[in-house]
Amino acid sequence: MRRWLQVIAVAAALLLLVACGGSQAGAAASERPPEGTTTRQLRVLLYQFSGTRTFDLLRRQVAFGPRVPGTPAHQQCRDFIKQELSAYCDSVAEQSFPAVVNERKYEFFNVTGYIHPEAERVVILAAHYDTRPFADMDSPENYSTPIPGANDGASGVAVLLELARVLEPRLPDDIGVLFLFTDGEDTGRTARQMFQGARYFASTMSPDLRSRIVFGILLDMVGDASLGIRREKNSEAVAPGIFTAILELQDMLGLQGFLDAGERNVLDDHIPFIEQGVRMYDLIDIDYTHWHTLQDTVERCSAASLQVVGLCVANLVLNYADGSFSL
Repeated sequence: MRRWLQVIAVAAALLLLVACGGSQAGAAASERPPEGTTTRQLRVLLYQFSGTRTFDLLRRQVAFGPRVPGTPAHQQCRDFIKQELSAYCDSVAEQSFPAVVNERKYEFFNVTGYIHPEAERVVILAAHYDTRPFADMDSPENYSTPIPGANDGASGVAVLLELARVLEPRLPDDIGVLFLFTDGEDTGRTARQMFQGARYFASTMSPDLRSRIVFGILLDMVGDASLGIRREKNSEAVAPGIFTAILELQDMLGLQGFLDAGERNVLDDHIPFIEQGVRMYDLIDIDYTHWHTLQDTVERCSAASLQVVGLCVANLVLNYADGSFSL
């Protein structure tokens, strides 16, 4: 009898174990994240982004003079960008196109640089390199004078060039980066006349490239010495996870510059890409005091601000490549 009781007890224990195991398996299945997401935490994967070198790249652009399309300074800046990109990119090219703005005919030139151009997945990093032909936010006597464009133009370009240097040795073969330098962003007087290069590139993308783009980041006015980049409404509608991830990376790096307070509604080079179905986020300090004035000079920018933006964007891209970040 005792033996039968022992057998019954063992059987009951086994049944209980199976039941618990089945319950735990069911719970695990119900808690499993949906397809296309990841539970891995963001990590700091790169520290080697030089704000000092980036600030020098900014300074060198401003030294050419205002980079107004059709001027020698504009061509010098374009050549400078291509020369810098050629050291790190697998291919560098120009995309030229004509357009009439303010009743004047222009020949615009986008510049592209690719790391791993045939990769399965591509991230776009973009900035405009042209500068505004008139200081329409300055005093009336300065309206017709081109702006220096230290922050509004040169800052985004400088960060992209340094990103090319630091990302090139770190990207796996299946992740590509398209560095896009747009022209004619600031040429027009109205929003309808602006963003010429972004409109042209976005509308002429090949179906193959469009299918491989996973997301994009636009950098515009990111060098303000008093940096304060907030969420951008149009970007949040298509890629809300990007700014949240940048805030987390900023905290990990012990930096400041991105603000988790308020939201701005900005028309910029990201809009033509969003209209083509690309998840593009505009990182912009639209509250820059010297916007479209002659005071947009090197002295109003800082290496520290450029480093904040560069480190956060670089780590976001590498976390995507690592599988620790997804949209």
